[in-house]
Amino acid sequence: MHEPRGRTGLDRLLNIRLTAHTLVVVAVVLSVALAGCTGMGGLGDLGGEDDGVAEADSADDGESDGNSGDDAADDGASSDGAGDSDDAGDGSSGAGADDSDGDVGLDSMVGDGADGEWFNLSAPGHYAFDLAGMDEETGEQVTGRLVYDIEDAGNEEVTTSIDYEFGTEQYQSTTTGPADEVMGQLFLTQAHAPVLALQSASLLYYFEMGFTDPSVGNRKQTTVDGQTQVTEVVEERSYAGVDCYFVETTVDGELSQQSCLRGADGGIAPYVATYTEDGDLELEVELADYESR
Repeated sequence: MHEPRGRTGLDRLLNIRLTAHTLVVVAVVLSVALAGCTGMGGLGDLGGEDDGVAEADSADDGESDGNSGDDAADDGASSDGAGDSDDAGDGSSGAGADDSDGDVGLDSMVGDGADGEWFNLSAPGHYAFDLAGMDEETGEQVTGRLVYDIEDAGNEEVTTSIDYEFGTEQYQSTTTGPADEVMGQLFLTQAHAPVLALQSASLLYYFEMGFTDPSVGNRKQTTVDGQTQVTEVVEERSYAGVDCYFVETTVDGELSQQSCLRGADGGIAPYVATYTEDGDLELEVELADYESR
């Protein structure tokens, strides 16, 4: 299997290219963590300086701390270097975790249905995503589409219809029940993998950038195992009316990932694309249509 470039520490935990087994494991973990929640929140507030989250080094610190990013991921690796930044610590870049305006919690990053967040499968709405990427079995480039349609069924219940197709993979279902129960069931289907990719893109950015909101010009450069990874917010974009900040990550100058991220209070990313070491498109998820009802 091709591996995305520049993946270490937390990146491995949140690997966007999920096998069926990995998806089920991650889904079960998330379902437990989110039990009782109506949206995608409930992971707890990991912001601030006292919880072991990696902080970006100051601009005049040229030494890699070697393990600051791994404290957050708890994977024990010594070569993550997530805290080694040539540009971090510049107050204007927003890359420093000690900026009091930058502390955010994971609950808001992945979307919990709070005001300002666009993605909330526990409330009536319509979401359509265009998909593209590599078929796991054949290695061929394929396309697809994922549609969530949620309607109010009364008595605090929703009817959720899912239509998913990606290459040879297909999944369709219609479920009526309490919103939180329906959400838990969605985690256990292959149709949730694209959404998991959008969530992962948001989480990885915040871990890498010291829990500060994306802003054009934010940039971090990290060297790990002889490879140089650069993550940079390059411009503002909009997908199906959802505004976001377009982020590119390169490894040794080669494109590794693109995403378009919301602020911490704005929910998950409406766009993500990952690439293999050979430069092939691994997975692209793009919000094509969105309606909040």
